[in-house]
Amino acid sequence: MPTPYVHEALKWASSFLENAGREKEIGYILLSHHAGWSRAQLLAEMKSPLSDVTAALFKEDVMKAGTGIPVQHITGLETFYGRPFRVNPDVLIPRPETEELIEAVLARLPAAGPKVADIGTGSGIIAVTLALEVPEAEVTATDLSPEALDTARLNDYAHGTKLRFLQGDALMPFIDAGETFDVIVSNPPYIPEADRSGMNTNVKDHEPSTALFAGKDGLDVYRRIIHQLPHVLRSPGLFALEIGDGQGEIIQQLIKEVFPEAKTELLLDINGKERIVTAGV
Repeated sequence: MPTPYVHEALKWASSFLENAGREKEIGYILLSHHAGWSRAQLLAEMKSPLSDVTAALFKEDVMKAGTGIPVQHITGLETFYGRPFRVNPDVLIPRPETEELIEAVLARLPAAGPKVADIGTGSGIIAVTLALEVPEAEVTATDLSPEALDTARLNDYAHGTKLRFLQGDALMPFIDAGETFDVIVSNPPYIPEADRSGMNTNVKDHEPSTALFAGKDGLDVYRRIIHQLPHVLRSPGLFALEIGDGQGEIIQQLIKEVFPEAKTELLLDINGKERIVTAGV
């Protein structure tokens, strides 16, 4: 980087990242992070000089991003539903599509002051967001990974939501305790193993495989949760899942096998892809 001015630093970063096959937007994110500026401030400071320290840290992290390390792992943060969340290699990086799962749940809550369980919470984005959006809700979050739960606890503390956390597979922690809920929500792993080789390296090499892949057809975890659901979901109750494109019909069938009278809905995301299945029981 020849001189530490904002516009020159960004020009260098954009060229470097494009040559590495990465998005040039990463440069803006990293410079905002190191300079402590909002995007608007960054744009207003285009002709301002950077300190040598900021310029050096920025260059180092741009080069890391060029190797495929997700920018969220470099900054340690990602925004979800307008709020910052801590992320790391132990948890899935939040996707914008999951915000639509939140919207689906909020629009269909079956009770006032609902008791909610988030299965496979990861970084805790769903549980924390629902607790903030529905302050009267009692929210519990589970995950099989103790490292993921540690990250979720950090986000819980940062947002002051005071969630309850349990470690365990699918709904087993609740079945063992004889506990029931008004709402069960989950964004489980749903990618078929056969898709692994064709995925972007910054996803498959840097995010936890247990949060991405779920057997030959991607449905292993759905089958487990749905099979256990009658022991945990109250009636009336709501079950809401994020799914992979093309999985909607079979997941609705699996739900109907367990709850023949359930009212299921398949929702498309903003890109027109199958993304959410809800079931009212």
